[in-house]
Amino acid sequence: MPKKFLRRVLPNQDSIQKYSVSRRFAGRLDIPDIWQVECEKIAAGLAVGVFCGMVPGPLQMISAVALTLLLRVNLPMALIGTFLTNPLTIVPIYMLAYAIGQSMLGSTDWRELPALPVADWTAPTQAIENWVVWVSDLGTPWLLGMLVLASALAALSYCAMQVIWRSYQYLMMRRRLHQRQQRLKISEQKFPPSVL
Repeated sequence: MPKKFLRRVLPNQDSIQKYSVSRRFAGRLDIPDIWQVECEKIAAGLAVGVFCGMVPGPLQMISAVALTLLLRVNLPMALIGTFLTNPLTIVPIYMLAYAIGQSMLGSTDWRELPALPVADWTAPTQAIENWVVWVSDLGTPWLLGMLVLASALAALSYCAMQVIWRSYQYLMMRRRLHQRQQRLKISEQKFPPSVL
């Protein structure tokens, strides 16, 4: 990915201080490493975010920020990576994690999930409690599967970002070389070398 594009799109330290919530943490986020737009920092930040995105509940961004500060990777990419799990993807991801955990534990019925909870959203507290009980019923297979899936997706996102970044750099280098050759041809046509 081009540095110019990411610098334009990703929030920086100055832009997040506009929000009152983030002003409280301005001193803790005053670390140049977590704002660098470099291939390694961006790829590692995305991997951290994807890994932390598998953490259940509201701890995703908190754990992403904590790991970012610990590992000194790009903070905005880590926060973006947590959005891999969202209301549309969370159930399939959790089901896949459960299936992976069940198959790793040697279960023959790894395709069967515990019965889905009854969710009457007119009583949101009870519906949320039903879903929490359902997730806890998934137990060890789900936790094992989540760990394996989070690690695999983090590694995949790291490698994908490296490939995208380096491919873009290669294509831009080829483009500049082609443009230079075109300019050279045009200048040779306008000013042909003198014949001796």
